[in-house]
Amino acid sequence: MVRDPLIPRLVSVTEAAEIVGCSRQNINNLINSGKLPAGNAGTTLVLAEDTVRRYAAGERFSFPTVLVIDGLDEATDGWVEQFRKAVPPDYEMPERFAPSDLGVAAGEPYRVELLDNQGRTLAVKTVDAEAVN
Repeated sequence: MVRDPLIPRLVSVTEAAEIVGCSRQNINNLINSGKLPAGNAGTTLVLAEDTVRRYAAGERFSFPTVLVIDGLDEATDGWVEQFRKAVPPDYEMPERFAPSDLGVAAGEPYRVELLDNQGRTLAVKTVDAEAVN
């Protein structure tokens, strides 16, 4: 098999612990606390070797946050996700959004939710139909 140079080399939690010089549990804690990015390859938790080496060298990572824009679904009387937009880690939610900036129809209620890299809500702004008009 020929290795694709565009795919980063992945390492297991055990290999990451050896690179960093700590225990597997410490690597799992770093992953679970959002301090070290990881992903799944099937059922195996993997990390990019370059990222692990950078972490071992002292680099710390700022993870992006996400704006989730929801529209009101009148049939279910609940919010339905319209789209997501990545924003910088230091993003501060403005007081007002223009509906055109968010891709929602003018006069329609919408909700903007700021999530961290773990999916936790950091801030929410809801605009009802009367405030939009």
